[in-house]
Amino acid sequence: RFPLVGPWWRVNVKAKKTGLKYFVQGYPSYFLRTDIEENNRQVFSLFLKECDVPEDFKDKFFTWLPKESMLSFRNLEEKLKQFQVSYIKTGKKQRGTRQNSEVQKVKSSEAFAGKAVWVALTFPMLLECLPILLPRHFCSLLDMILTKLDEILKNEPWKLGFSRITYRELNLSYCEATWAAFCQCKQLLRKIPDLQKNALILYDQLKKHCREMGHTYEDQDELARLVSKDMSIENVWQSLEFLKDQKVVIREKKRVFLPHLYKSEKDIAMYVGGLLSDCSWKLDVDVRKILNAFETPREMVDNKMNVTQACEMEHLKKNNPDSHNCENHFPENKVGSTSGTQSKAEVDLDQVTAMEKICSNPVTIISGKGGCGKSTIVSCLFRHLKQIEKEVEAASKDFEEDLDASEEWNTFDHHWESENMYTKKLVNVLFTAPTGRAASLLSEKTKLPAYTLHQSSFVVSCCLVIIRIPARRD
Repeated sequence: RFPLVGPWWRVNVKAKKTGLKYFVQGYPSYFLRTDIEENNRQVFSLFLKECDVPEDFKDKFFTWLPKESMLSFRNLEEKLKQFQVSYIKTGKKQRGTRQNSEVQKVKSSEAFAGKAVWVALTFPMLLECLPILLPRHFCSLLDMILTKLDEILKNEPWKLGFSRITYRELNLSYCEATWAAFCQCKQLLRKIPDLQKNALILYDQLKKHCREMGHTYEDQDELARLVSKDMSIENVWQSLEFLKDQKVVIREKKRVFLPHLYKSEKDIAMYVGGLLSDCSWKLDVDVRKILNAFETPREMVDNKMNVTQACEMEHLKKNNPDSHNCENHFPENKVGSTSGTQSKAEVDLDQVTAMEKICSNPVTIISGKGGCGKSTIVSCLFRHLKQIEKEVEAASKDFEEDLDASEEWNTFDHHWESENMYTKKLVNVLFTAPTGRAASLLSEKTKLPAYTLHQSSFVVSCCLVIIRIPARRD
């Protein structure tokens, strides 16, 4: 939050007092202290140290500097030049090159501290506004050509609120100031015309609503309702037209898109359309067998618990002959069979239908409330296919390494190879989900990578299974 901490800076930041403590609100503005009277030499000694100037150079410089001389950032370069000339005149030319390099180190602003001071002397408005407007990019911005940036701040500061414009004019990627940041810079806010000010408010609401609701677009009427307290309906349409002309948003009928989300939507639609046009998707598996195999471990655990209860009851009967009269004995109807037989697990018909749909369609949407087994059936199916692949690969490897086999068995190599390739094709599946949390859950259950739809939009062909939880309706 405070990238500049030297004692040569004056910092302006809002703070709120809660109890005996102060809490910073927002980001700071920086102003260079041009007249430093108290501890003058100590402050500039610390500054030279921050500029990576060696101790011996500093000692010689302050020894040479007259005691009555006061340093400031405006005369520091001149004093360093005078010291350099004086040092050369004393006849110490053999070390003059090194001393000159130390002077150049401060002048050229190689260190971040020196760079920030040079920017503050040349473009004071940048140090005042950029830490507030673009806090995440502030340090890196000091390395670029600042003349154009300073010109924008003085004449058209609203441009910094739109990443599409900062990219076009400053070649900065994903760099834009929020409306809240502009509100902290009162001197800039006064320079922004009403049209651009309304456009910033509208753009801010569009981003906020898309982020909070997970939308990729917003209806223009709904957007107008969201900003109705800040501007009239006429100003809304003017602002939307301005944003469209500046290519900040994309309007399609009554929908208003953010450009990067619009592209993602188009890509997803294109790839899903490509999957739907592919009629070759078919997984030949026994759905009920897969689901039964998943239910079997649960049933075995229940049987194991029942057997344990039966053993405990038998032990009590042996130790207490009168235990049949005890009121707290285990009821026989609650004790499972110990014969080792296992009843066949019942399979949920909805899960069977969903898995059959996945096996016969390249695109499947599974909808249901939380905990109904959406992720479970997907993970069961593809873990089963993965296991088949491992078994076929192992069998193929054993067959190839069987040195005692007759050469005539090589006629079956093509069959094994084709079956292995077929199985590999089956498990070439990309797991996707609408949200990052859902993707993490899917990855955890399948033990395979899973991505959000927007992350996976670069994939050309795969099986697409979308797991959707319907929104609650109050």
